[in-house]
Formats: sequence, C-alpha cells, structure tokens
Amino acid sequence: MGGVGFTVYGAEVYGVDGRFGILLFTYILCMLVLIGVVFRRMGPGFPQPGRAAKLTLIASLFFFFLFMCPRQRRYLQRTGIFLLAFVVLFSVHLFYVMPIVDPSTSGTAAFFIIAGFMTGLNLFVIPRYVPRDAFLWVVSLFSAVLMLLGLLSYSGSFTFFGLPVAPWHNTFTPVFADSEVYILTSVFDNPNTLGVVGFAGTIASVLLATRALPRRERNNQNQPVHADGGSTTVSTFPFMMSLGLSFVAGTLGVINAFGTYLTNSRASYLAIGTALVLYCAYLVLGRRALPFAVVGLIGSVVLFLFLLPTLGISSSGRFALWAGSIEATFDGPFLFGHGLVAVDDTIEPYVAGPASGHSPHNSYLSILIRIGVVGLGAYLLIVVGSLFRGVFQASRVDVPALVLAFGFAAHQIFEAYTIFHHTIPAVLASLSAGYLIMNGAWVDVAEADERERRRHTGSTGSSTWSRPEWER
Repeated sequence: MGGVGFTVYGAEVYGVDGRFGILLFTYILCMLVLIGVVFRRMGPGFPQPGRAAKLTLIASLFFFFLFMCPRQRRYLQRTGIFLLAFVVLFSVHLFYVMPIVDPSTSGTAAFFIIAGFMTGLNLFVIPRYVPRDAFLWVVSLFSAVLMLLGLLSYSGSFTFFGLPVAPWHNTFTPVFADSEVYILTSVFDNPNTLGVVGFAGTIASVLLATRALPRRERNNQNQPVHADGGSTTVSTFPFMMSLGLSFVAGTLGVINAFGTYLTNSRASYLAIGTALVLYCAYLVLGRRALPFAVVGLIGSVVLFLFLLPTLGISSSGRFALWAGSIEATFDGPFLFGHGLVAVDDTIEPYVAGPASGHSPHNSYLSILIRIGVVGLGAYLLIVVGSLFRGVFQASRVDVPALVLAFGFAAHQIFEAYTIFHHTIPAVLASLSAGYLIMNGAWVDVAEADERERRRHTGSTGSSTWSRPEWER
C-alpha cells in the first residue's frame, strides 16, 4: 500500500505517462496476489506457495516499488545501472535466505530481508522526498546530541531513556591533556560506532555552516546584493537568519569534531580528513578540481595504507585480517561467496596471532566473503561507481552529497559495516550514497522555477535562483 501511496502522490504532482501507468497496474496486480497469499491461511484459495515463490513475489513487489516513478525514462536513465546493481545485491542475499527454514535460525533470514528493504529505501526512495539539507541537519543534530550525552558521562554513568551512557573501559591521552581519559562511547557499546556518527555529523555541520553563510552577488543592474536578494547596506531578516544558521551549524560542528576526537576512532579521523580536503579543493579551485581531487585522495589513501608501518601507526591487525579474508574467499565459492555466515568465524582459520577471531574491519571484504565477486561487483558499483559518476559530472554534481559519500567510501576500508544493513552507520552510509545517486534524477525544481520567473518578469539577466537547487 505504501508503494501505491507514493506513486499516486508522484502522479498528482508530476503527471502520469503511459509507462508509469503500466508499471503501476503491474505493481497493484502483484500486490493483490500477495494479499491473496497472506490470507491463504484464513480460508480457501489457491494452493499454498513454496518459500521460493513467496520470497520472489515479495522481492518483485519491492523492485517494482523502487523502479517506477513519474518521468520513468529519465529516472531509469539516471539511476538504472545502480538499480540493477541493487537487484543483484539483494537477489544474492535472497538466494541464501531461501534455504533457511529452521525456526531457530529464521532470524537470520528476516535480518537480511529487512536490511535489503532499508538499503533500497535509503538509496532510491528517501532522497526523492526528503531534501538533502534536511538530511544534513538531522545528522548534525543527532550526532551533537550523542556527543553531549557522552561528555556528560565523564561526570558519572547514567541512563538515557533506558540506554546506559558511560565511557569505554579503555583510555587514551589526548593532545590537550597530560593524563589519560576514557574513550567516548555515549549510548553505544563500541567507540567506533560513535566515531562513524561523529564523522558524518562533523562533515554535515561543516557543509551546512559554509553553505549557509550569506554571500554577496550582483543583480541585473550590476548592483551588489546579498544572495537572498536583499541590499548589502541593510541587514534583512533572511540575511540575519542565514548568519544565525551558519553559527548554529558551526557550533554543532565544533561539538561533533571534539566528540569524534574523544572516540579515538582513527578511521573516522581519516574519513573526516579526506572529506574536508575534497570539500576545500572545491571551495578554493571550483568544480573543475573535483576529478583531480578525488583521484589524488584515492592515491593518498592507498599510499597511507602502505606507509602505516613506516609512520609507526598500528594497523590493529588489519593487514593480517585482510590477507586472511582474501585467502578464505579463494578457498570458498568464489563467485557467490560463503553465504550469510559470521565473517569473523569464517576467516578465523586463516588468521594467526591476536587478530584471529575478529571481523576483517573492511566492508568490501565482508561483502566479498559473504556473497562473492558478483556481490562485491554490485556493491562497488553502488558505493564507488556513484562517486566516479559524480566526478565525471562535476559540472552538475551535488557537491555535499559527493563529499559525504566519498568520506563513507574511505571509512568502509577500515570498518566492517556495510550499506546492506540496518544499523545506524549503515543507514547513514546508504543515505549518503542515495543522495549522490539520486542527484538530478527526480525533478529540476530550481531550473523550472527560474524559467517560470523569467516568463513572468521578462528578465534575461542573471539571478541567484538560476543556480541548481544544491547551490542555493
């Protein structure tokens, strides 16, 4: 029913074409068949379908939901390759879910089905209807609240809506103190999880703070005006509001950055650094520098990996874990992986020393072990392919989405969470990739507004509203 609701809303706002009508009819027909399956237990009907038929029907409904929308041709042209990659990723997981019939392990099947639904919605649905800046504000505020809760725990442990809040049991020595302090975890069991949230909140705050700053431009008479159209000599309410929003976002950024530092999550440090370098390259050199900045940052990350021993930075056994993961992949089913297994248990026989028994601390290797080369190819197409498409379309790419998605792509090299999950880090990463994938794939609101404004006013000069929506 949600699929029908979304499509009816889209049809009323953007209109209906023939392809959209056919897909909507097919979707409703499949939905009615599914309702028949659901009510099969309550009365006579067609024979009880098998598990494979049920999962195929549910997956088909979900794929229809993701694939159809108004302006169907444009939507598929912009996102079709990523939709197909997601279909492959979800289908391989469903292939391994089908044989799970033991009630004691049925939770595993439900886990990956829910994860698939969450990932699909985050990649292709939510970015259609929720503005990107709204997402950035939510992430920034959410992260700041968690950081403040964690900082309060230094004065004593407490509970927050039933969640225990206490520092971690390990300590480290920050640069601004001479003594050791406990690592920040807030409401989480592991500081690395808070580090992921802090990284996203820090970058989101920086993006909001810099982009909310009032900017001076020139109107059609070549007179200086603020970006909101007000006079440069009179403080207008929009000008003051922009200044206030920038200050609030900057304050949130300081809180998020400080809290992230106290998590001692070095992977989050690296993600913040790479994302900020990419954004600074854009601010200083413009969109033309984005391709060179991305290529240079990728090379820098690879070089950093090779120089870890020389720099005296501990890899925490990651090299041994990565080598063991690759060896386990070649020893198992290479194309479609080991299945829905516990990754740390799978690679344990291939890892010696204190690192044995841990996860590979690498999202890409986790996917490779579970669903093989085919699944990894689909995963890379979504996570990394969206970055390269953004770089090739540097003249129109949503820069904040590109910066955040690039940071998550780098972060996943050192952490085991994947976007195919329903944990907080997975949701943030998949939404970041989704805003980049859906960039310009839905409607060109800003361009339409500008054409309409010119039609009514007859103006041909430049305007602040002629910029794409993500530049306003």
